[in-house]
Amino acid sequence: MSLSVSQDALRLRCLNLAKRIADDLATRQLTTGHFEQPDFYAKAFAVNLWHRIDSVKFGPNIDRALPALKSEPRDKTCHREFIEYALLDTPGLSSETITDILRGAKQQCPDVANWQILGLINRQKRKAGLTAKLLNLAHFAFILFRYWRAPVFTDRPDCFSAQYHAFCAALLSDSPDRRHQRIASRATEILAQLAGRHGFVNLLGRGAGQSFGAACALYVLLKTGYHNEAEAILHRLEDALLKAGQLPLNLLAPAPLPENPGPENPQTPGWYSYNRHDDYLAFAGYWLLKASQLPAPKHIRSPASKTTSNNIVTQYSSAYYHAQMTLCGRQNFNVSGTPVVVAGQGKPARIFLPPTGGEQDAASLYGQASQPLPAIGETEFARFLQTRQISDNKIDVSFELAGIVGHRIIEFQNARVIISDQIPDCAANELELFRILIDGNIGLTQIAEDTIICPELGIKLTANAPLHMIPHATFSAAGPATRIRAKAGQGEYAVLTISWGRF
Repeated sequence: MSLSVSQDALRLRCLNLAKRIADDLATRQLTTGHFEQPDFYAKAFAVNLWHRIDSVKFGPNIDRALPALKSEPRDKTCHREFIEYALLDTPGLSSETITDILRGAKQQCPDVANWQILGLINRQKRKAGLTAKLLNLAHFAFILFRYWRAPVFTDRPDCFSAQYHAFCAALLSDSPDRRHQRIASRATEILAQLAGRHGFVNLLGRGAGQSFGAACALYVLLKTGYHNEAEAILHRLEDALLKAGQLPLNLLAPAPLPENPGPENPQTPGWYSYNRHDDYLAFAGYWLLKASQLPAPKHIRSPASKTTSNNIVTQYSSAYYHAQMTLCGRQNFNVSGTPVVVAGQGKPARIFLPPTGGEQDAASLYGQASQPLPAIGETEFARFLQTRQISDNKIDVSFELAGIVGHRIIEFQNARVIISDQIPDCAANELELFRILIDGNIGLTQIAEDTIICPELGIKLTANAPLHMIPHATFSAAGPATRIRAKAGQGEYAVLTISWGRF
């Protein structure tokens, strides 16, 4: 297959996904113009998507959505920056209509990178005078100073999210400003490294696995010539849609949306208090349609390097697995207590150690029991102190439990990941080391008190202490998770080895 045909095929697949989402949104729209579930900005991005795909076919949907947009309350829940971005990019909407919809809605301007970039680009689109240009320069300088830590955008200062990094890169890549595009190009390489050949691009940080972050990453990778990595992400989107019947909110747990989605419902993994399914559905459709309209890139990029690290993100990749971790953050869900591990490479790859923790500063399915660090029973849980890289393939996680500082050393080898836990002088009888979470959909068999195997993935877990396996003990971003733990005595030092190969 020639390169041009291959590029055309990718764009056609993106277009088909975008059309499917547009149809789903039209079906989900109520006669009032609103959607079945509450939304923040779904109507604005749906209007954009419907206009650009077929304004005649979706004309009745557009006519219902615009008055519904005008009726939204102008309070602190109004996502003004998102709505304005969608409307300013919608062909056929008059400036009077946009002004009428936005009248009374204030800029939110939270201390979050993607909101700041949205505000910058909206101003860039609506104002062209010298004062606006100077303000835009100053605003972009502020964004770079506060959130840009080359080659990554932090979601909030010192907090990385692959999903929101991809969103920032997509916003700047789509901007006509050349400086914005240059920064976006620098930010794209790490997305290629995160996606690799397996296509799970947004496993780290806030919003792990959610669909719109994958769509944003697909857009910038396809635009910059990372053909293989973009195709891998596209496969994950298509596969999730096939399994769920529609594009799910979370690609890691593809399932139809239940009637009562939310953090109280265990059938909605990856769901936090601010999530809105129709928001993310429309937003993913927006970027997929843009991806379908990209010209062929001037250069095709070679595959990203297999192992990379900086002060914020570290990765290790071999023929057997791909592992990634975040090394800093303000709260538990920002930092990796264990690596996220994708077993295998390419389309057959499976997530073995899933993203864990959830967002514990908001309502979610993920309590403290979802933290993959030592604990004392189910009552006292370790807290992160610091995570640092001590060599190219070794990480030190320090934590505090019962007033004592412990250490977890994680070592990546070609066919093994070794996790060592130590809490000196801890005499608690109920001390549990490891507490590693494994995707609950993966079959595990305990063949000895210190050995567990996963036949379908060719993985063996062995330890120097008895292992205890608790199926569906808690939740990860991929849904129910199996917990692996080891009971330890006073001053115990425990080692868990995850190995690939024949056993």
